[in-house]
Amino acid sequence: MDTATLLSILRARDVRLWIEDAQLKCSAPVGALDAGLREALASRKQEIMPFLRQAEALKNGPASIVPIKPEGGRSPIFAVSGHGGDVFCLLPLARHLHAEQPVIGVQPPGLDDTEPIKSLEALARYEIEQIRRYRPQGPYLIAGHCAGGTLAFEVAQQLVAAGQEVALLALIGSPFPTRFARASLMWLRLSGYAKALTPGAFTRRLQLRLERQRAQAAIGSAALTARLRVEGATVAAVRSYTPRPYPGQIDLFVTADTWHRSHLWRAFAGTLREHHLEDFEVNDLLLGPNVSILAASLQGRLNQLRTADGANLAQDVD
Repeated sequence: MDTATLLSILRARDVRLWIEDAQLKCSAPVGALDAGLREALASRKQEIMPFLRQAEALKNGPASIVPIKPEGGRSPIFAVSGHGGDVFCLLPLARHLHAEQPVIGVQPPGLDDTEPIKSLEALARYEIEQIRRYRPQGPYLIAGHCAGGTLAFEVAQQLVAAGQEVALLALIGSPFPTRFARASLMWLRLSGYAKALTPGAFTRRLQLRLERQRAQAAIGSAALTARLRVEGATVAAVRSYTPRPYPGQIDLFVTADTWHRSHLWRAFAGTLREHHLEDFEVNDLLLGPNVSILAASLQGRLNQLRTADGANLAQDVD
């Protein structure tokens, strides 16, 4: 059991932890801490205290910064939001990266009572502001999945234009912006229905639908309405976005979702490096049992990166 899992279990049992006078303090309902949890809490005390300090610092930081996996001493990956504004879908991936590799999510406005941003360039400026409040200077590691790949691309464009170094621009199963045109999305829906008729696909589709319904029920109607509003605004922003050539390297994680037509990014990259994961669809790689395969591929790229002074940004997967 890692520290994040232990803290999640304790939180579910209403166990409160805090630091007071450099000591770890604990308050728990009667019977909440069994012998195993007490032992785990005592043995991980030195890991928990830095975790709590980081969480407190993040709580007082930018509102849109989400600590997907805040622990670790390496340069963080900033994961920008996908079309639904959700960054927590990257939690399984983050947990499979090196123990010292932080992953920080950046959420868009609109998930609360605020209005979503309807221009991709403006949304990128907003998320860059959040990123630079958290980490004022690069080099930056930027990642995005699905529609978030286009947002990550524009974030990297604006950072480079501002004189910042982008050491990694990772697009994970990210369709080219034209794939979000209404005609393309209609074709996707029709092809999805055809695919559902293949052997075994109906069961998988039903499972995904049930999982989505459970997730929506857990979110609540107000939050779900806000998320759908963000999704509509983001997809419209991507649809109307006109990409321009990016002077740096794009790391493209190519999945089995052929409708992505990810090769279209090639014309807009100074350098394009493709990482082929074409035996798996993006949802299986992010949320399914094959997340370790995506993590190994991403970690392999991180292993090659070095900061300006030559220090490693990342090492091998544990």
